[in-house]
Amino acid sequence: MWRFWLQCSISAFLWAQSSVIEPFPHSLAISPFIHTYGWGISVMGQSWKSARHGFFWIGALTSYRTKYEARTRSAYRDQGGKDYVFGKLYYAYLSDFILGYQYIIAPRTVTTPLQVSLQGGIGPTFVLLKPYYIEVAVPISSTQAVIQVDTYDPNRHSYYDIVGEADFYLGFDKIRGVPGLTVQGGILVDVGREPSIIRGFTLGGRFQSFVRPIQTLYGRPGRTYWVSGYIAFYIGNAWR
Repeated sequence: MWRFWLQCSISAFLWAQSSVIEPFPHSLAISPFIHTYGWGISVMGQSWKSARHGFFWIGALTSYRTKYEARTRSAYRDQGGKDYVFGKLYYAYLSDFILGYQYIIAPRTVTTPLQVSLQGGIGPTFVLLKPYYIEVAVPISSTQAVIQVDTYDPNRHSYYDIVGEADFYLGFDKIRGVPGLTVQGGILVDVGREPSIIRGFTLGGRFQSFVRPIQTLYGRPGRTYWVSGYIAFYIGNAWR
């Protein structure tokens, strides 16, 4: 009897090995990218060097917003004033490029249309800061005021001075970048029997450090180090 079970176990092992579907050497996919502080879009490329080992790169552009950035109702809403974020100094966007290593811990087989990989990478990142503009009521007489566009100044602007949020497209000529470094690790799950089609998601965490503190809201201290989680849903193609 034990010989029978041994033969069955060996046969099952050999069948499992022979039924593994290896990934195609190259792939490219695109995804919405969601992290703790915002969302955006990312592109991922993969290069498999063997049935288990390979490399990947990710380029992403995402927004950044703290939990304290709540919108305030304009005191002039009945006169066309727009709601705004009181004390906001900058719009912030993250531009990342990650290069890393990946390893398949659960390969796709003819019976299991699921491939699970571990990923770990590091790369440069930039915070792009664009000034946040507001419309301010400036009195010219006891009964009249003119509207001016300005950035928030706590010494000059109170709640009743601010009419509302100004045009988003203002300030692109004043964007400045703050460089930093990103380290991230996660798990990539690719679903489907066909290795030429990328359909999956990644889930993981990242640590980011910048050369100087990033402050986007007045009254909140700037932050040099960020820790966040992320998830991305990829769709793309692979080829030999």
